[in-house]
Amino acid sequence: MQGCVCPHPPLLIPAVGGDNRRRVQATVAAMERLAAEVASAELVVVISPHTPGYSNAVAVRSPATLWGDFAAFRCPEVGVEIENDVEFVDRLLDRADEQRGIDVEPLDDDQLDHGVLVPLFFLSALRLVNLSVAREYDIHRTLGRLVRETADELHRDVLFVASGDLSHRLQPGAPAGFDPRGAEFDAQVVDCFTRGDLDGLSRLDPDLVRRAGECGLRSFIALGAFLGGDAQPARVLSYEGPFGVGYAVAAFGEAA
Repeated sequence: MQGCVCPHPPLLIPAVGGDNRRRVQATVAAMERLAAEVASAELVVVISPHTPGYSNAVAVRSPATLWGDFAAFRCPEVGVEIENDVEFVDRLLDRADEQRGIDVEPLDDDQLDHGVLVPLFFLSALRLVNLSVAREYDIHRTLGRLVRETADELHRDVLFVASGDLSHRLQPGAPAGFDPRGAEFDAQVVDCFTRGDLDGLSRLDPDLVRRAGECGLRSFIALGAFLGGDAQPARVLSYEGPFGVGYAVAAFGEAA
């Protein structure tokens, strides 16, 4: 079992980013290195904060085939079509039904969001499972554990991809405005990655989290629960924030 943290700015895609892609070259290089390390995974499970979901429930896409493109970013010619692991989805839903404190619902929507598409542009997989996030952070610890239990039961070799960006408030003119604690948040999250202390993500100061304007913390918490006792110090392959949004690429597990 392996896991990774992937940012999802569409500008990482050459046809979308254009000249701006040069300003995130460290992230591009890190994603290419990550792809080389994990090679082709049997099953990639991607949790994305942009996947449609519910405030109190996690959604999992249920159609047999999933697809998506970058038409919303004026590049409809760039996209992907991939098989959904419906057996995994069904078993995950069964496990969630048996578990108190979490609600996982099927999502009859086959169109992938950019939080999934950007990592899949770099990573190769035979099949996909796509999860949303929910409002409460605690739900994601249970979710990650259920994904791991399902993978073990079905003997799936899973790469768990926590899609998400860090603070959106790193500098004046950033998408969510500027807050001086944005950089502090990013430093603490990257430190948790480096030490392999993904449990520590749940202990971050709530005011710090709120002021950071982040979108990835729930995904990262689910990754930590998926890895469980296998959570070793990460290989933080890159971190940068040239547009006021923090982009981190990190890998957990042995390199191929």
